[in-house]
Amino acid sequence: MSVGYRILACTCLTYVISQFYRSANAVIGPDLMRELHLSPEDLGILTGAFFITFSVSQIPVGIAIDRWGPRRTILVTLAIAFLGALWFANGDGLAELTAARIVLGFGCAALLIAPMVLFSRWFAPEKFATISGILIAVGSLGVIASTIPLAWFSAQYGWRNAFYVTAGITLVMGIASFFVLQDTPPNASTAGTDRASAKPETLAETMRGVAEAIGNPNFKYLFVMFFNVYATFITIMGLWSGPYLHDVHGLDSTARGQVLIYMAVASALSYFFWGPLDRIFNTRKWIIIPCTICQLFCVSVLAMLPGLGLLAATVIFTIMGVLNGITVVIFAHGRSIFPAHIAGRGMTALNIGTMGGAAFQQVLTGYLMGAVTPIGQQPNEFAYRVVFGIQALLLLAAIVFYLRVPDAKPHAAKP
Repeated sequence: MSVGYRILACTCLTYVISQFYRSANAVIGPDLMRELHLSPEDLGILTGAFFITFSVSQIPVGIAIDRWGPRRTILVTLAIAFLGALWFANGDGLAELTAARIVLGFGCAALLIAPMVLFSRWFAPEKFATISGILIAVGSLGVIASTIPLAWFSAQYGWRNAFYVTAGITLVMGIASFFVLQDTPPNASTAGTDRASAKPETLAETMRGVAEAIGNPNFKYLFVMFFNVYATFITIMGLWSGPYLHDVHGLDSTARGQVLIYMAVASALSYFFWGPLDRIFNTRKWIIIPCTICQLFCVSVLAMLPGLGLLAATVIFTIMGVLNGITVVIFAHGRSIFPAHIAGRGMTALNIGTMGGAAFQQVLTGYLMGAVTPIGQQPNEFAYRVVFGIQALLLLAAIVFYLRVPDAKPHAAKP
């Protein structure tokens, strides 16, 4: 196996960890609420804390990637994730668990963008979406692990022991990353690869690179899609889908996991489907827009149709999983607007939208859920429809704004 594909395999497995940590609360959320006497607002804050800190850390992570390399950045953040998982396993009460989720957010902050920067150096540019799709697809095993496997393990051994196990896995992947990852190919002139500048930047130059990335005229149009598309999916998958199935359909943790695994598996497999499409159709924008409109339709159905049956809800959740794969094309569109020397800062700046949007939606919907739910009662179907309706409006606004961005075609037109 070539070095590039060894790097791909290693980073895929580390990304599994990040996906598990961000999604786990959907299954164990009702257990946390019962054991620790948490309100819906508390659960929203607890879950959103991961995404808030993940988002806040993107600029320093981007600077670290461009200044000290993706390998060192991944190693440091994995060590932080290990400590965060141990803290969460030992946490007692909202404050401690929220603090642990904050640490986990920092610990997972480099596990998507740093690998993408490595891919831009080790693989040809036209393969970026496909290789990134493989990363996210395999990483989605972490989402799958947070459904039936986590539900079963938590029922048998408790959710705390589940996090002790994942802490151990995080440590193992940190050791593997130390031996496998390499920042740049030995032949830096290989066609089609990006390369970090050999001359170290000063701090002023580093900050100018951040400003250059954010000042890109297409940045704002892409940022709104980063802010809303994945946020819509993960706020349902990683936060409200489990409580919804419990409160509206009366499912226990095992049954919730059995429903949500369809959504998780569909999401994982979808990246293999969406990744190559930009090369096949030679467009990114006109793949992203129709897919996002379909996602809007799914959320709107959840919001507008009262009395939705369990089978219908399961089908909609599964379709949303399939549609979530479009995020890899959005990342490819985002990567295309930045030159190599600011790739890390540019992608992490955009990724602030991905995780910041998730944090915003989770905290916002937590407060909305609490506002429409009588004190002392569990949320009813109307409360969940309000949450889904707000998500639909945010997604519609993002689509309208994104329409103004120019397309980014993988293959340049031949003269």
